Amino acid sequence: MNVLIIDDQYINRYLLEKLLAGYGYTVISAVDGVDALEKLRENDINLIISDILLPRMDGFQLCREVKNNPDFNKIPFIFYTAAYTEQKDREFAESLGADRFVIKPTDPADFMDIIKNLTNEYKGKEVPEPKKIILGENEYLSEHNKRLIYQLEKKLVELEDMNKALRLSEKRYKNLFEYANDAIILHEITPTGEFGKIMEANGVACSLLGYSHDELLGMSMNEIDTAKQSAHYQEFMEKLLEKKHLMFDGEHLSKDKRIIPVEISAHLFIENGSRFCLVICRDITFRKQAVEELKIAIEQIDDNLRQISTIGDQIRNPLSIILICCEEKKTDEQIQITEAVQSIDSFIKKLDISSIESEKIRSALTRLHGSSIYTIGKEEP
Repeated sequence: MNVLIIDDQYINRYLLEKLLAGYGYTVISAVDGVDALEKLRENDINLIISDILLPRMDGFQLCREVKNNPDFNKIPFIFYTAAYTEQKDREFAESLGADRFVIKPTDPADFMDIIKNLTNEYKGKEVPEPKKIILGENEYLSEHNKRLIYQLEKKLVELEDMNKALRLSEKRYKNLFEYANDAIILHEITPTGEFGKIMEANGVACSLLGYSHDELLGMSMNEIDTAKQSAHYQEFMEKLLEKKHLMFDGEHLSKDKRIIPVEISAHLFIENGSRFCLVICRDITFRKQAVEELKIAIEQIDDNLRQISTIGDQIRNPLSIILICCEEKKTDEQIQITEAVQSIDSFIKKLDISSIESEKIRSALTRLHGSSIYTIGKEEP
């Protein structure tokens, strides 16, 4: 059994083709009413399944053409539509001679039952009677225009709803962009693989760099990067093209020539064949200062530990001599001296314990300091 299906959407045709072929039907496809009439003339068609919303000639026009043609008017005709879903659409389709009016989506098993029941009805008749067209030419044109206008109005309402949703979504993303805590810059990547013109920047980026929004949009990335960072451009670009996402520590140059240390997260994406980079920059000036202060604190602890060690040694040496001398004679005065020496030695031992605890703190601070070093061109693990 040969089935002609008409739909301008490839995915819809593909799904119907696979469904019908799975039940043993031979499927012939067309993209609109004009194409369908050509396929009808070229093939022996036993069933027509058509969408309504089609280019050039829609499904309503096609149905009327088929049912007005004595060569085709005995072929069962099914409308299968997702756009025309109103009761008046169904009534208009039936007035044109359509045998069934099915709304998408329909369960495949239910859809195949509809086809089988319809074809069985036609098989049960020795000479199938063509479906009668109820409307005259003027009535048809009037109702057809009403259906088209109503469908257009529905589409306009849907489009307006989509536009409202799109505008709301754009507003939300713009707010996220503008009110982010970090500077955000979108720039192009030139065909030669260089960081190019700045395409967009948020308010934080403008404040951080000291430029107005219009000034930034007229600049390229190399104008806000230091020479130290520019020296790593090739390395950055190679890694970015390979991994699509790159994190590293860099430097930006403000309008008043201040060097601003930043933590950079770069994301590569492609739009309409062009490459762009979205850069999120976090000012780490205070973090750098904290690292320097931590470094100074570690150096001070090291110096204190050396002094404590030196003082301990300088005290213990003469104490040892005093103890030796006191042990030779056990007079009351010498016993008192020995007890005083032992008290001093106990205090020095406490200093030793404090030194060990200070050493632990120094080691912990050193590890923290090591993990807080930010290097231009060094990728974050």
